[in-house]
Amino acid sequence: MMSTKKLKTGIDAAFSRPLRPVYIVTRHGYHKRCQSRSTALNNLAHYMTNHVFHLVGMQTHYPDTPVHRDGVIVYQLGQPTECYLSAHARCVRRIRCLLARKRAIQQWQEKHDTLTDQYRELMKQKPF
Repeated sequence: MMSTKKLKTGIDAAFSRPLRPVYIVTRHGYHKRCQSRSTALNNLAHYMTNHVFHLVGMQTHYPDTPVHRDGVIVYQLGQPTECYLSAHARCVRRIRCLLARKRAIQQWQEKHDTLTDQYRELMKQKPF
């Protein structure tokens, strides 16, 4: 039987699902456990987009705004920029495409392995 080596690609290392119903997302020094697949994909895209924005030196959020609360000035976190939100959406879309392509390759590989096994069995029965 032909053995295929299980290589751990970048997407496998970043987005893994252990036997228990928890997704673990690890990328660029961040580590998060998620209960749902969509949350895990969203967090992975967030980590990747944040990392790229910090490398380029772009702001991910609008500046903090001072707000008066109980006589004290508190700084409220700014909203994410439009550029960041669109980059995050593109990242989620690309991750989904990578996972779909990986799933299609795995299905093809399984089909190929079964056909290879059938061919080998057929060749064993060949009369000499």
